[in-house]
Amino acid sequence: MLHQFQQIAFCLALAAGASFTLSAQEMEDHAGHVPLLSGGMGYVHSVNGGVTSLEPQIDPVLVVPFGRHVLLESRVDFTGFFQHQNRTYGTFKGKVFKTIEFAQFDWLMNSYVIVTAGRYLLPFGLYNERLQPIWIKDLQDAPITATIGTRPTGAGDGLMLRGVAVQMPSYTVQYTAYFSAPSNIEQLVSGRAAGGDGSLYWPKPRVEAGVSYQRVLQNHQINSVATYVSWQPKAIHLDLKAEYDYSYNGNGYWLETSYLFEGPTIPSFLRHIQVVGRMQQVVPLHGGGNSLPRTNTQRTDVGINYYLRDDIRIVSSYGRSFSVSRNINVWNVGLTYRFSLPLWREGER
Repeated sequence: MLHQFQQIAFCLALAAGASFTLSAQEMEDHAGHVPLLSGGMGYVHSVNGGVTSLEPQIDPVLVVPFGRHVLLESRVDFTGFFQHQNRTYGTFKGKVFKTIEFAQFDWLMNSYVIVTAGRYLLPFGLYNERLQPIWIKDLQDAPITATIGTRPTGAGDGLMLRGVAVQMPSYTVQYTAYFSAPSNIEQLVSGRAAGGDGSLYWPKPRVEAGVSYQRVLQNHQINSVATYVSWQPKAIHLDLKAEYDYSYNGNGYWLETSYLFEGPTIPSFLRHIQVVGRMQQVVPLHGGGNSLPRTNTQRTDVGINYYLRDDIRIVSSYGRSFSVSRNINVWNVGLTYRFSLPLWREGER
């Protein structure tokens, strides 16, 4: 296991070294346009149906601006997965999985269009692009339907257009459209697919509602659709998200809410606590499969996260999964850390 942890540390050092090399290239240097190495790391101890797994993770993010209109951004995931040699007893064995989650150039063409080329996260629903990083998600287990519209790796290789189509004081309309080419190259695996996402955002009530669509263009061609809504009211520190996903292999929904205790009348100890809850259900179609369960499955999760600081938190959760095959308990406890490191001071080269 020590060797696996050394691998993670070595890969992180390589990522940092690469970032310094890239940042040394000639580019315009404007106030606020500073190369950045950020990301997160953490450790999650999970017990799923009586089987224990140890999951350390490091996700460095590199951001390098080239002038005012071009940006290079990349995120690499190093996740260790270790279990007992005989599942419930024995020494822990496993390996470190290395994944390039995205590596893309963004060109700000104008106020309405951003052109992205390279490897990008598939913009399907709420989870894959917005909530997946270990330092962002409130529950460490992804929704069961998160695999819909994001297979095989959650990323696409090709071109993407996105931006704001309409911006008014009372609402904003955003859009995304993409095409992904098939690739079997190690670390750059993707499928041939096309799709897009669009949403309406109302700033006064802080409500967003959107829809995503994807068409797989290889092998068994299927359509996938997601509809979602998000609400973050100003009056209280509540975050409510809901999503419905549909594909050839199944459909389902998830509803997640979190509340952070904040306010002058709340004791200081409680102000660091966040409570989270999620309920979800998946109904298989055409036999299920393709990363979806083959039987009707329901699951309920509750979690408590404690913020030691804004960038460090203790995460914990309990989930109960119900299906025809069996009912299981899922326990998670761990620690996450968010870091940000400018690669040089503003005004320096």
